[in-house]
Amino acid sequence: MTGNSTLRSIRRWFSKENGDSISKVEAFTFLYEKTYLMVFRYVYGLSGGPAQEAEDLTAETYTRAWKTRLHFDGNEQAALGWLLRIARNLAIDLSRRRKIRDVDEEVNVELLLDPSLTPESDVIVREQMAILWKMLNTLSEEVREMIVLRYMLGWQVKQIAEHLEMRENNVSVTIRRALKSLQRDWSQSQENDNE
Repeated sequence: MTGNSTLRSIRRWFSKENGDSISKVEAFTFLYEKTYLMVFRYVYGLSGGPAQEAEDLTAETYTRAWKTRLHFDGNEQAALGWLLRIARNLAIDLSRRRKIRDVDEEVNVELLLDPSLTPESDVIVREQMAILWKMLNTLSEEVREMIVLRYMLGWQVKQIAEHLEMRENNVSVTIRRALKSLQRDWSQSQENDNE
């Protein structure tokens, strides 16, 4: 069976099972292809790793989105927010089940990087990601989510505020305070390393 005929049979199966048109399947497939990496980075940032767990949560996010897609109505940006809300709820559920947040010390930075970076930018971003990753564990989950959205997904403060249903000023101040705290903690750790 060729890849193209496999795709057609999968589409037929979805259409028969759900009474859904192929165009809706194609739209969901397009959404998946366009947002998968963002959702994975978000889940990876919130859950603290390991990568396999983040992949499982990402897959579960799309599974739940598929099952409830008929209840969704909105544009592409709203769809991303919807997916991230599902992912956030799954990450919170996981955190509650674990009762503690294990951090993958061997963070796979490759999974978080933008492949279009120049080699110089790549090196700088790798170093920054590794430092940020260790420091993120010291933040509350709400603040950690803001930092992940801002610096791992590149969202603007306005987008974060809309997604978290907060005022822009609150998000901006919280991020600024968190960064100041992280900067202070980083300076202290550097002083301790030099002693």
